Amino acid sequence: MRDVKTTIRRQNAVLIETASAALEDLPPHRGWIERFRVALGMSITDLAARVGVSRPSLSKLEDREKDGAVTMKQIDKVAAAMGGKLVYAIVPTEGSIDDLVMAQARRKAERIIARTRAHMALEAQSEGLDQPGDAAEELAEELAREMARDFWK
Repeated sequence: MRDVKTTIRRQNAVLIETASAALEDLPPHRGWIERFRVALGMSITDLAARVGVSRPSLSKLEDREKDGAVTMKQIDKVAAAMGGKLVYAIVPTEGSIDDLVMAQARRKAERIIARTRAHMALEAQSEGLDQPGDAAEELAEELAREMARDFWK
């Protein structure tokens, strides 16, 4: 069962990595609606007529898209009027999916080691826990591999 989950996780990670690479410099500052419309050579008046709204309404919609204040349903409707479709993705802000997983694994490993260190100090057994670097990284790698149910907590 673990192998199936790992395979599915890897397949999704590859899909996200591919989208992330393709969308590296996006979204455009002028917004997708305006970019697509201009690429088609379509005037704002023509697009407004196709969508069934006034020119000022469509102009406001383009502005709201740039501000992030438009719904996906609205963008999809406008895209369809231009012969397009809305496609969206969630990609890592920095690095890769594996980087995000390892960052979480390292945080979790540090918490485990800190807790262990505190318990051992209480029992006067803290010798050898002063240099936890390699052990922490090994623990992090194991945590990332295992992906226990509480991994993201």
